[in-house]
Amino acid sequence: MTIRVFGVQDVLRDIEKAKRLAIDKAERAGKKSMVAKLSANTPVDTGEAAAGWRVEGNSVVNDVDHIDLLNEGSSRQAPSHFIEKTVLSEPNTRPNGTVVSKK
Repeated sequence: MTIRVFGVQDVLRDIEKAKRLAIDKAERAGKKSMVAKLSANTPVDTGEAAAGWRVEGNSVVNDVDHIDLLNEGSSRQAPSHFIEKTVLSEPNTRPNGTVVSKK
């Protein structure tokens, strides 16, 4: 007796697609959460730097001119390297290169 099962490839393809969608959704949520945490930890004078955080592709960015000075400790409101400390405080976050870079 021979038993044949049809449609296995379609089922596997659907599972892979659902897995990718779930991973993408979790990554987007993680990036949004990181933006909120970075914004909350950014020193505030005018609010420009705190409002400058956003998701761009696979990165969380802030293009405000003085964000690097704030991260270097120019404000008494936040310690130096508050960006790295915020990112590394996330569970399961491991450094694997440059955390903060200038364009």
